[in-house]
Amino acid sequence: MAGLNPHSGEGGQLGYEEQDWLIPWLEQQRQRYPQAQLDGPIPPDTLWVRPGQAWFGTDPTATAQAHDAYLALYHDQGLIPVKLMAFDRAVNTTLGLPFIRTSPDHGTAVDIAGQGIANPSSMIAAMELAIELAQTRLRQG
Repeated sequence: MAGLNPHSGEGGQLGYEEQDWLIPWLEQQRQRYPQAQLDGPIPPDTLWVRPGQAWFGTDPTATAQAHDAYLALYHDQGLIPVKLMAFDRAVNTTLGLPFIRTSPDHGTAVDIAGQGIANPSSMIAAMELAIELAQTRLRQG
């Protein structure tokens, strides 16, 4: 999980949100879900180094060290690096909603609408993830 402030607040020197609510919340979630590995807060400017190295294959150890998911605390904190790595293949989802929400990471593509040149890969992946999440919810009751 990314921190909210630069360098995750530097122990309160650059913001108190990590100390005041993010770290306590993460600890509650670790206790609630002991089977999950929840790391953070990780400084937002370095959160994406390992995923980038794994994605592009520039560090042979990065894939083994990469996480299954990365949680950004606001839109651009997560989508800018993801779009740089996987513009036409990535999917984003919003957690904590009473309904399933997935979205292609490429945005609305208004600049190329109606031209028949859009790459549908990310949209297809978003729909497939939504189906998978819905099926999981149904199985879990």
